[in-house]
Amino acid sequence: MPFWKTTWFRVTLGTLVSAVFLYLALRDVPLLEVAQALARANYGWVAIATVAMVLQSWLRTVRWIRLFYPLHKGLNLWRMFGIVLVAQMLNIVAPWRLGDLARVYLAGEMGQRSKAQTLATLGTEKIFDTLMMLVLLLGIPAFMTLPSNLEKPREGFIVLSAILFAAAAALIVLGDWLLGLLRRIPISAWRRFLDTHGALALGSLDVLKRWDMHLQLQALSVAIYSLGVIVNYLTLQALGLELPWIASFLLLAVLLVGGFVPSSPGKVGVFQYLCIATLALFGVDQSIGLAFGILLYLVAYGTPIVLGILVLWWGGVSLKSIRAAQAEPR
Repeated sequence: MPFWKTTWFRVTLGTLVSAVFLYLALRDVPLLEVAQALARANYGWVAIATVAMVLQSWLRTVRWIRLFYPLHKGLNLWRMFGIVLVAQMLNIVAPWRLGDLARVYLAGEMGQRSKAQTLATLGTEKIFDTLMMLVLLLGIPAFMTLPSNLEKPREGFIVLSAILFAAAAALIVLGDWLLGLLRRIPISAWRRFLDTHGALALGSLDVLKRWDMHLQLQALSVAIYSLGVIVNYLTLQALGLELPWIASFLLLAVLLVGGFVPSSPGKVGVFQYLCIATLALFGVDQSIGLAFGILLYLVAYGTPIVLGILVLWWGGVSLKSIRAAQAEPR
């Protein structure tokens, strides 16, 4: 395997990118002022923000279960909640989106669900997440003027979103025809795979055809992203920053888009720099911006990391078994 395709390359590249952003975040920042800001923070607001993060993960679990429709009724909510927490933890601390692989593996082992169907639910979930991000990116300019360095990534994401929605629409309309076409390939193992998993995978798109399920999922998505905005707002309140609500919306949009930037396991550096740069648009001092980045990091990333580790420990699930599942057919 070429080095640029290996995990080590991804980790090395991400670490270098994170180191650059960490340097930019810390450059010329009086760390004593950062420490003083953190010491003065109202940690009652931080505690409430942490509860909101847990609630957000819970709602993500509820939405994910509904994406298994019409085979969703046998899924245990608490078990699936644990899987979501483990996945969130791994997506933060491990490269190559290991958390998504964990969801596929654990849903098969603990929830007795087809890996192909689970993969399809993750794809459908991305459609709803992308739609919410698109609403954020289209709505924010109505309340404030974005600088050029944010406008270009925004336009690129809008184009990618259009491509994703077009692909989803094509699968909804032509999915059965495409499945029938693929069944004509004269390979018996391929046909058995399609017969076992193909219909289940396409079935995950049925929720987009039923308006009642579709509206439920949209409502859950709005609630999930609203909680993200609330977490940002509560963290601002913890530092006594009285900024307009649009600042919390912009922070969410910037951090979501910034999540696509390669970074080291743990995503330290990029996260803090994006917080500083975003708050600077509202006249917030760099040292306070860094303090905010540290607090929000502890809430947004620290919460799923701690809970995910606890779930792994209590559930007796090994990371080695999840990694081994990467080589298995899905």
